[in-house]
Amino acid sequence: MLIGRTDPIPFEDPEDVCARSPFRVLVVEDENVHFTLCEFLLNNIYGDKLIIERAVDCRTAIEKLTTQAYEICLLDYLMADGNAKDVLSRLTLGQIDTPVIVVSAFDNQNFMLEALRHGADDYVIKGKFSEVELHQAIQYAIYRKYKEIRLRQRALYDPLTGLANRHLFFDRLDEVHRFALRHDEKFAVMVVDLDKLKIINDTMGHEAGDKLIQSAANGLVTSLRASDTAARVGGDEFVAILKNVRDKQSLSRLCFLIQNTIAAKALDVGMPEPASCSIGIAVYPDDTDSPAEMLRLADAAMYTVKRMGGGSYRFA
Repeated sequence: MLIGRTDPIPFEDPEDVCARSPFRVLVVEDENVHFTLCEFLLNNIYGDKLIIERAVDCRTAIEKLTTQAYEICLLDYLMADGNAKDVLSRLTLGQIDTPVIVVSAFDNQNFMLEALRHGADDYVIKGKFSEVELHQAIQYAIYRKYKEIRLRQRALYDPLTGLANRHLFFDRLDEVHRFALRHDEKFAVMVVDLDKLKIINDTMGHEAGDKLIQSAANGLVTSLRASDTAARVGGDEFVAILKNVRDKQSLSRLCFLIQNTIAAKALDVGMPEPASCSIGIAVYPDDTDSPAEMLRLADAAMYTVKRMGGGSYRFA
């Protein structure tokens, strides 16, 4: 799973993916005869739209799939340095959005089910698929991956803002804590709460309130680094995990940036005045070495700011 700023998962309608030009295909095949056959069929299907790349071993396949984007990957089951399971098991769920079709010489249901259990989107038999059948398999794999991404988004992401939800936030917090422990790094947890959402809801309606929440989420994400994580954990409450924190001065500057950006984004969506927010921050290991306690301390600091009128920030 990627650790980083949590934006909405980008996914497109399968029909758009199938019709995309260029159509990028990764063929993982170490035998020239089988690669040439795949290349011939793919060229017949996609013509000038096709951009095809080849990998001949597991290591290269993993590197390409984790660093580049493809519309489809045709993955040979057996290679000189391993097999499809070795590749699929290295691709953690959610790490890539490329659909994978395993191409195997084994016409055996157990092999097929094993590949699907490891994350393949379809399974075809070498030398036994026609141009039409390959095209159908590619379309099916793209639709299957689309459904997987949508289910993943519903399970882990807030539907209104696209930020991480509470479940994913705690998963990320645990991973960042483990990383900081191993590498002797500091990190921070920040709680951000909008100050006047209830007034907007009461005077302008809940649709306007939702727009304000979305604009605040946008402002928060825009202010963070790619290595940070943002989540929505309540109605108007957001949390952020800030990796590799240097000092409180840099955190203070970030708080000002977040407040100014959220204020400006509110005006962009038609709010009658800039939005203000209250921020609480806890730092590991300065304040505590417990991730759960960090969240509690940051939340308490935020509520102290709220009681003092809001529109500011406070350290635990």
